[in-house]
Amino acid sequence: MLRAYIKLTRPFNLALTGIAHVLGALSMWNIHKTGIFSLFVLFVIGCLFHIYGFVFNDYIDVKIDKKSGELSERPLVSRVIKRKNALFFAVGSMILSWFFALYFFSSLKIFFVLLSILIFGEILGTIYNLISKKIICTDFLVAGAIFFLIIFGAATVSLNLTKFAIIVTFIGGTQVLFMNMVNGGLKDIDHDCIAGGKNVAIALGVNVEKQGMTVSNSFRAVAYIIAFAHLSLIFTPFIFLKIEYSIWQIIILILLSIITLYFVTKMLTMKKFVRKDMRKNIGLHVIFMYALAPVMLMSLNPYIGLLAFVPPLGFLLSNLILHGGMLKPETM
Repeated sequence: MLRAYIKLTRPFNLALTGIAHVLGALSMWNIHKTGIFSLFVLFVIGCLFHIYGFVFNDYIDVKIDKKSGELSERPLVSRVIKRKNALFFAVGSMILSWFFALYFFSSLKIFFVLLSILIFGEILGTIYNLISKKIICTDFLVAGAIFFLIIFGAATVSLNLTKFAIIVTFIGGTQVLFMNMVNGGLKDIDHDCIAGGKNVAIALGVNVEKQGMTVSNSFRAVAYIIAFAHLSLIFTPFIFLKIEYSIWQIIILILLSIITLYFVTKMLTMKKFVRKDMRKNIGLHVIFMYALAPVMLMSLNPYIGLLAFVPPLGFLLSNLILHGGMLKPETM
């Protein structure tokens, strides 16, 4: 049963969400140096938000997910876990995140602001889960949720956010917008079409018939616009804020950008829908896309770059332990 609950949390990208708050705090490094334990608490809060969001998403979408035989590994689809138990698990995780937020209590006013930011992000995620299959462009809600979670992390350092920290929040927001609107739209396109789901991919003409996949030019355009907006934000601090950098740091960022765009193109040019191939491309794309922000933040502290390895390791190890292959996130 424990294994089923672990699967339900979607551990393949749990570390990715968990790091969001941490990056927010680290983006304020030039104002105040956050301690290791404080960063750990932020990571736990991020993981709890992740658990709440994904478990509640599965709770809401279970009927749609049942229409895809390839999602039979999901605990609610296979009925290994009852829906009501999943709901208790989700809500419990959200409430637990509020208790961990008490660690940053310094005054009633500051804590009220911090808790309001955290809860507002969770509200956006909740609304997204409730209406994501019914209304298009709700991807902005989940992107907004991550936006506010990164702000929460930065605000634990100071309520006076720096321009650099604000740019980092937009980097996180556009990253999640791409992951949800483009990666998520392509990943679920087969059963979303059958179940009558509404999202940007379907609205712009992406379709699957007899495993043959058609990706419209309009959807490709949207994908590239978001991808280039995200990459532009990565280089913005060096151009407009005059943040110090090294040549090798810029070279790494350029290489990561090229690799990221390679996997974007690979996903958008697939002619045949094979879920395991789509999962692999999405997983690799996210690994390299995520690494951009920590490498950029190395301008504040070179050790921040080590965080680039945390989500990839979480992704690979969770897949290996739960599914027997490093690039086999069966519950994705």
